[in-house]
Formats: sequence, structure tokens, C-alpha cells
Amino acid sequence: MKRKLLSLIIVFTLATSLFSQDITFVPRQTTLFDTLGSEMIFYIDVTNITQADQTLFMVRTQNNLPNSWQSSLCFEYCFPGWVDSVATTSDFGSTPLSPGETREVAMHVFPLVNPGTGIVQMQAATFRNPNNRITVDLTATVNPVSVEDEKTLVTDYYLAQNYPNPFNPSTQINYGLKKAGNVEISVYNILGNKITTLVDGFKSAGKHTAFLNASYLSSGVYFYKIVTGEFVQTRKMILEK
Repeated sequence: MKRKLLSLIIVFTLATSLFSQDITFVPRQTTLFDTLGSEMIFYIDVTNITQADQTLFMVRTQNNLPNSWQSSLCFEYCFPGWVDSVATTSDFGSTPLSPGETREVAMHVFPLVNPGTGIVQMQAATFRNPNNRITVDLTATVNPVSVEDEKTLVTDYYLAQNYPNPFNPSTQINYGLKKAGNVEISVYNILGNKITTLVDGFKSAGKHTAFLNASYLSSGVYFYKIVTGEFVQTRKMILEK
């Protein structure tokens, strides 16, 4: 009887060790609605719930998007749309999660032209238990609107993070204007010297996109700045060649 009980305890312990989770992978939202030209961001909190450092990986297993839509996985950095998997290793500019540590993961969805619904599926696991994956489904929807409705949906000025970032050699910058007016968007190097001007002129209220081709620039950190009326904002971007 004692031997049977001991055997059951050993089997239960091994099964628990084999199938228990090393991490939690919890989305703050699984459904988002926005407009064309926006940047829809799903935030996910990943936590190491073990007593040891854990190296984890995340995989975009589905990327079912309408034509012209794009998605980008962000963890420490935002990666180009063709990157489907990242890990907490030095290859991705990251480090393992320490016991109890929580980090933020984000999936950025860019509905550029066509309205519709996109579904992105992500999976996360640790190198210790690579087959014990947690799956999250994210749904992004853009409903058709008229041109006039599209303009009224911009209720404030904004300058979005460029996509992709890091980039090589091209990237796009979305921005919104609640009022028509003169707009300047310029790019600066780390010393504060102006490199180029992407936008310089009168723009209507609504959502707009600027493009940068940095094929003539060297790798490094750059800044882009918007000035329109009383609204001024600066963001950082990384060129990696």
C-alpha cells in the first residue's frame, strides 16, 4: 500500500512538473475597433511565475488580415512585419525574465486602406517547456465610414510611432490633425541636426501618412518631430542596416 501511494505521488509530481505553466500570458484587450490609417495596439502582460529565470519565446501563428493591412510584434523593440517570432535573448535585444517579473508585449495592427476584420493569433512558451504554449487570439475591426465621418473621428492631434521600427531603409509615420493648418515634420540626428523634412505645407483635418526612405543614412538613432499650430511632439526611431 505504501509503495502504491509512493508511486502515485511520484507520478503526480512528474505530471505536475511536466504540464504546469512557467508563465502567464494575459492580454489587456482581445478586440479593438478603430479607423483606417490608425495604429491599433493590443497589449499583453507576460509574467514569470516560477522561481527561476525563464527564457521565453512568442510566435505569431496566424496573421489573417485584409489586403493592405500590416501587423508588427513589439517586445523591447518593434520588429518588421515579416518577423513572426521573438525571444527574450540577446539576439532580440532582450534578457530572460527573472522570477516574478512582468513585461509588456504588444501587437500593433495597421489598417492602411481597406475596412474589414483582421485576426492575429499569438502563442507564448518558455525554452524549458516549449510545447506547453499559451494561445491568444486578437481581433481588429475597421468599419466603413464616409470621408466626412473619417475627418470628424480625429478629435485631437497625434504623432504615431513609425512603422516598422527598427526599419531598413523605409518607414511610415501616421499623424492626425483635428484642424486644418500648416504642418512640418522633420527628421533629426542624435546631435539635433535636421536631416530632412518630410512634410512642409498646408494639410486638411484628418489622418495622414508621411514616408521616409533612409537609404542614404547610416544606422543609428534618429528623431522625427511634428509642428502644427500649438501642437509639437517628437518621437524616436531606429535605423538598422
